[in-house]
Amino acid sequence: MRSLTALSLGLIIVGGLVLAAPSGAFDMTSADRGASIETAPDEHALVGIENEPISLVKEDGSLVADCLFCNYEYEYTDVELVTITDHTPSSGLEVTDAGLEMSAGATDYPSLEASDIRTSNDEYVVEGTLRCDATAVGFFRFDQRSSSTDLTMDLETSDGSITVELEREIPVQCE
Repeated sequence: MRSLTALSLGLIIVGGLVLAAPSGAFDMTSADRGASIETAPDEHALVGIENEPISLVKEDGSLVADCLFCNYEYEYTDVELVTITDHTPSSGLEVTDAGLEMSAGATDYPSLEASDIRTSNDEYVVEGTLRCDATAVGFFRFDQRSSSTDLTMDLETSDGSITVELEREIPVQCE
């Protein structure tokens, strides 16, 4: 019985040491990791925007008049103002006239007369009719007056889970 008691006492001491000793596992760690957040450029954003400054030269336009001796202007039709591309995972964004607003700056010219949206796959091309002021330089000869402004594009679109609202400036120059 003595050996059984000694064995029991030894097992109790070994069990206590096992419970009291560290296990070698860890319960917390720290790591120095960096994170950064950046705005994606327009071509890589959820809604890609491609726009270039627009230069309107007299030779590309057509002379229009409100009346015989009234205001003369050079008109440019089907000018590509901006291309909008859907990069969302669902490709379900719709750009419509209700969600797109195009407006000209505070100057009179160039003026935006109309705009329209043409659709091709996941791209929406916004085209417009622009006008530049003309001045008479002789008998039925006209030159285009040099002026510039910024067109403002306000866009709001959604695919049901993602909503995008943005504004872009498009410089336009009458040369």
